[in-house]
This record gives sequence, structure tokens and C-alpha cells, in this order.
Amino acid sequence: MDFKKCTETIYHKIITVEENKRKFIIKNNNAKKVNRVKVDGCLIGTQEEKCDYLFEIYDKVNIVLVIYVELKGKDIKKAYDQLVSTIKYCQEKHNEVKKKECYVVASRVPKAGTELQVLKKNLSTQYKIALWVHTQQAQVTI
Repeated sequence: MDFKKCTETIYHKIITVEENKRKFIIKNNNAKKVNRVKVDGCLIGTQEEKCDYLFEIYDKVNIVLVIYVELKGKDIKKAYDQLVSTIKYCQEKHNEVKKKECYVVASRVPKAGTELQVLKKNLSTQYKIALWVHTQQAQVTI
């Protein structure tokens, strides 16, 4: 697990990742230290399931928030599995971080049915992590 090789430290006020017209934006108004980690294609090998990116947001010294991001077509269940796999993979490194969030940015999101609600509840119950699902673009302010 070579975090250094896959990590870019950024202090920009707007941080963006984009794939296949799906976009995730972090508004970093206070120019906090943010590590953008490319997970898919760098941190985790080709065979394992993994999300696309993760972000480590710092206060002065410590990571205070980890955001896992999957930019996906329309298979929300597969995106969920990729997020969980990445969470498990990074568990040791992020064990002390109290706040974690997951975002799926999909081409389309199924109507508010039970499947999505079950996935959100599972992630919350098992890992104490909130799951947010958006269409085409998601934005978070830190």
C-alpha cells in the first residue's frame, strides 16, 4: 500500500475529480490541507474492487475527515461494493479518523427505492459512514 506514490497534496479552494462526465467537487474555502489519493489505477491493484478516489482532509496536523468517491455509470450496488472494499483496504490507516463519508456520482440514480436505503443503512451500521448518491455531479464544502 504505497500511499505516497498515489497522493497529491492540495490547498486549492476548489478541488475537482472527473471521469466520464461525472464530477466530484470539494469547496475548500479555508484552503485546508487535502490529500487527493488516486485509488483506482494506483493505490489498489487491478484485480481488487476499489473506488476511484479518496480524500484526506486535515485540521492543523491530523486527518479529520476521509471522503471516498466512486464515479459510476448506474450500478449503485457495484459502486457500494467498491467503496466498502476500499474502506476495508484503508482501515488500518484511517482507523483513528472519526468522520468518514462516501459519495457515488452516477449517470443516473434509481428512484428512492428500498435497495438504496438498505445500502445506506448497511454502511452506516457496519462502518459508521454516511453514503451520499448524486447524479452527474456532487459537491461538498469542508
